[in-house]
Amino acid sequence: MYARASTLQGAPDQADEAIGSYENALATFRNIDGNRGAFLLIERSSGKGIGVTLWESKEAMQASRQRADELRQQAASSTGASIVSVEEYEVAVWDIGS
Repeated sequence: MYARASTLQGAPDQADEAIGSYENALATFRNIDGNRGAFLLIERSSGKGIGVTLWESKEAMQASRQRADELRQQAASSTGASIVSVEEYEVAVWDIGS
């Protein structure tokens, strides 16, 4: 499994709007071949958010880059946030628990 982590910085008072924007994008991500889920980490007091999308293979993650770039830019524009970084990783350990 592979993951793309996108860090965005917005205004703290825009956190709820950023969450809504991410939730709206989830349906689009689900329809991209190889997507295995997504989640959003948010630090409300600073306005920093990290969106993580999960991919079944490195190839699927690479194939999704252009669409992911478009969705990320839309999300940033709609909330006035800036894109701080976009990084890709191999998921080495995964444990959700019970």
